[in-house]
Amino acid sequence: MIKILIAITSLVFIIIGMLHVFWAFGGSWGVNAALPTKDDSKLPVLQPRMLGTLFIGLLCFFASILLLVQIDLFVVIKSSPLSKWLCIAGGIVFLLRAIGEGKYVGFFKKIKHTRFAKQDTVFYSPLCVWISLIFLLASFI
Repeated sequence: MIKILIAITSLVFIIIGMLHVFWAFGGSWGVNAALPTKDDSKLPVLQPRMLGTLFIGLLCFFASILLLVQIDLFVVIKSSPLSKWLCIAGGIVFLLRAIGEGKYVGFFKKIKHTRFAKQDTVFYSPLCVWISLIFLLASFI
């Protein structure tokens, strides 16, 4: 059962990675809800560039492969102590993302009424907790 949950999470990473590639090449669907905005405007806090967005997409694809390696579904690469430690690192990173930086993202953000903030509370931060748990579970396999 755990391997199925890990594989599903790997698929989620592929979808998120494809979405980032879509955004990097000019797609706009969903981008307004995906970027934190300042308290008093609809201007995003950050303006990600093409290369940065592609890099995040690449990291999502890497995370997907890493999870599949850990459950031995990606047979080209065998699980190893390195893949275990990378899963632990991924779990920590996503847990920190869920906690947030204090102002715009995470469960402890101060700005809570923007479109992004509402999405973050209901969807993004809980997803990050889920991903964190999956990475940590994968590290024990």
